[in-house]
Amino acid sequence: MWCATIRIKHSDGWFQSLGEAYRAHDEVVPVSIHSAKLLHDGTAVLLYEFKGDADAVRAILSANETATDYEVTEIDGSVSAYIHFEPSTDTRQLLQLPEEYGYVLDTPILLHEDGGLEVTIIGPQGNISEAFKQIPDSIHTTVGRVGSYDPDRENSFSKLSDRQREVLRKAYELGYYRRPRETTLDDIAAQLECSQANVQEIIQRIENHLVSELFTASGDTETDTSPTKSIWK
Repeated sequence: MWCATIRIKHSDGWFQSLGEAYRAHDEVVPVSIHSAKLLHDGTAVLLYEFKGDADAVRAILSANETATDYEVTEIDGSVSAYIHFEPSTDTRQLLQLPEEYGYVLDTPILLHEDGGLEVTIIGPQGNISEAFKQIPDSIHTTVGRVGSYDPDRENSFSKLSDRQREVLRKAYELGYYRRPRETTLDDIAAQLECSQANVQEIIQRIENHLVSELFTASGDTETDTSPTKSIWK
């Protein structure tokens, strides 16, 4: 059984007008997708996780014609949305592939700021190879890690997105986690050619994920480990 982590991005940026609406809103940040299903009538459902204001998410969904039904909840600062929507042709083709070729999506699917998705798929090597051939030409695909699937080898670092690993590695190399600290967020941002705020947000998300993983693995916590926990980039 094989495992492949790929990054996919539509030539138009986002796969749906909904994604573009999220990006354009200052109070909403898409974090990840925890479930994606194509229904028999051709519509689809997604379970999204957001960072931001729940009312802003509701306003976006209410104003978008592709969202036919939705429900938004907020728990402990995490906003989740069940969305029933009309998928675009390319989105529909992607959602058909797991059923047609018998592979499994390992969620959450991470969302990048440019509209790209980072997803891990698991299944027979031949099935995955054939599915890749059916990805529409309008969708750009970059293959990351590929190899035999071994759940025992999965660790907290491997579960981070490529961007998260890049930021964490750079922070470590520059001495951010040494005592006394040998670098600043501004220095890390300069090395990565991004904003200080972006680096700070990513590092906070990484630390939140790693600490949650530590306590969940030890069983020494009463924290709710709902399926909507975030490992946003």
